[in-house]
Amino acid sequence: MISLQGITKYYGEHKVLEELSFELHDKEALAVVGESGCGKTTLLRIMAGLDLDYEGAVMKDGSDIRKLEPNKRDMALVYQEPALWNHMTVEENIRFGAGKTDKGLKEKIGYVGERLEIGHLLSRRPHEISGGQAKRVSLARALVSHKQILLLDEPLTNIDREMRERVMTFLEEEYLGKRTIVFVSHDMDEVSRLCGRRIILDTSLKVE
Repeated sequence: MISLQGITKYYGEHKVLEELSFELHDKEALAVVGESGCGKTTLLRIMAGLDLDYEGAVMKDGSDIRKLEPNKRDMALVYQEPALWNHMTVEENIRFGAGKTDKGLKEKIGYVGERLEIGHLLSRRPHEISGGQAKRVSLARALVSHKQILLLDEPLTNIDREMRERVMTFLEEEYLGKRTIVFVSHDMDEVSRLCGRRIILDTSLKVE
C-alpha cells in the first residue's frame, strides 16, 4: 500500500499541492483528474521519487519513498511527453525499462508490441516514428517492466480513437486488477472505464 501524508509542494512562492493525503491500495486503479496546472504531473513525480523537494511523506509499505533505493520503489512512470532515447532503437528503449535478468523479455516485448501495434517499429529510432507511436512505445516500456506500480501521465493522448480503444482493452485484459495503477487523464470516459476511484485536483488546491 502507498500512503500520501500531507503532501505540500511549492515552486518558488507558488503552491502547487497543499496537505494532500490519500491511500492507494495494492492492485487498485486510481485516477487523478483536474485542470491544467493543478499539480497532476507534479504528484506523479513525487510518488515516483523523482521530486524529493516537498513537505509531507510518501510511504510505501511503511517506508518513506525518499529513503528507498530507486529499484526498491517498484514503480514505472510513463511521462506525458515520451521520454525516449534517440540513440536507441524502439526495442532498446522498451528493454531499458526491464531488468537485465528478466526471463522471457523478448517474448514479452513481442506480445506487448503486437497488442500496442508497434511491433513493426522495433528496429526504428524515435525520430522515425510518429508522436502517437512514441506514446505507445513509452507505455510499452512500462508494461514490459517487472514494476508492480504504474504511474501513467496522460498515456493515451495523441493516439487516435480506434487505437485508444484497443489500448484500453489491452489494459483492461492484462493489467487491471493485476498491477497498481495511477492514471492521470483529462478524458472522463477513460477514467470511468479504467479506474474504480478518482481524486480530483483543482487550482484552488482542494481534493474532492
